[in-house]
Amino acid sequence: MAQPVPPPRRDRARSRPRPRPRHSYEGFVEKRGPRDQGYRRVWAGLRGLTLAFYGGPRDCEPLEMLDLGELVAVRAEGGGLVLRLRGQEVTMKAESWEAQEMWRGFILTMAEMKVPTDLALLPGHLFQLSETLREERDRRATPRVPSCFFEVTRPEAERLLERSADGGNMVLRPGGHGRGVSVTTRQEVNGTVQVKHYKVNRVDQGYVIDVDTPHRCSSLAEVVQYFVECSKGSLQPLHREYSPRLGEQDPQSSAPHPAPRRALQPPHNDGMAEELAKKLQLRRALTGD
Repeated sequence: MAQPVPPPRRDRARSRPRPRPRHSYEGFVEKRGPRDQGYRRVWAGLRGLTLAFYGGPRDCEPLEMLDLGELVAVRAEGGGLVLRLRGQEVTMKAESWEAQEMWRGFILTMAEMKVPTDLALLPGHLFQLSETLREERDRRATPRVPSCFFEVTRPEAERLLERSADGGNMVLRPGGHGRGVSVTTRQEVNGTVQVKHYKVNRVDQGYVIDVDTPHRCSSLAEVVQYFVECSKGSLQPLHREYSPRLGEQDPQSSAPHPAPRRALQPPHNDGMAEELAKKLQLRRALTGD
């Protein structure tokens, strides 16, 4: 298993700004985790089972992401909210007690797929949580296939990325392991082309990316987002509008070529041949050929 490796430089076609996903809840927080020396002020955004931290509200690339599929417990402690995940603890301090309670409500709602009953919030806030839960249930119940998904085999995915390098360097395809999908990436690192394949297993109502530290996503769109963000934008999905040569025959394909078809012989019809010859002679006379 391997992690996506960003190349030393970005291709111009792949460095275009990417819109940030719409979050269910977001705002400034003071955050402290295992890699932080102390608290730092960041912009947090929650979408599905992903809690992302940004440098500011306009940033598109997150500084860090938490997988709420690994959440064990949430507790209020020392004026903050402590998120205990498998292998780490992260503390968040919101700008107000109400905002902190909203964060607790949204995080537990996304992780447990139900609105907690012990929230000290106004009816309007509880309604907001209920609507967000309904939208998330609909989103998980109706998997949306990203536009970078192609019905191709592993070798075909490699050739597709090679021929469409300017349009993207990552595709999703049916998983050969039979339990989900696979991700194929193609990057050039120090002049060497690296092609990698990743398994994405379907579990419960989500997906788990088979990397060194398995990462859980609630949708295929979040799978794509994970690779883009972990590679700091060097991996970009290949969309169908940028792959006009998908149906063309690859001259270097190792797939067996079909046997040549014998040309069909026209039926012998002397009268028809004579009539065609007369029409051709008349056309030449009219056009001066």
